[in-house]
Amino acid sequence: MLMDRNALVPVMAIAIINGIFSPWVLVVFILYPIWFPVWAPAYSQVVYMCSALILSTLTIMVAGVPAALYERLVPASRPAVATVIWVAGVALLTLPALPNVLRALGFSA
Repeated sequence: MLMDRNALVPVMAIAIINGIFSPWVLVVFILYPIWFPVWAPAYSQVVYMCSALILSTLTIMVAGVPAALYERLVPASRPAVATVIWVAGVALLTLPALPNVLRALGFSA
């Protein structure tokens, strides 16, 4: 079965928030000599944007594994359930970024 295309919107939105605000983005940023191309100018803004993009993509991929396993292993799987599993996985992976999101919104000191 195929999931609804509209399911990608919340998954991508939450993953982008995770990519920007996750504490793990610093780790990806620091490791830029490993993954950033030598020929590209290593401006900190560009490296940070690419780090956030890598983390967002990784979030989508990791959160999609349980949804894919559900669709593969359950004989009469429903696309709505797989969508909920995927969104829940992305939300769960985004929990470490929540304090930074709240700080950016001005809700905590």
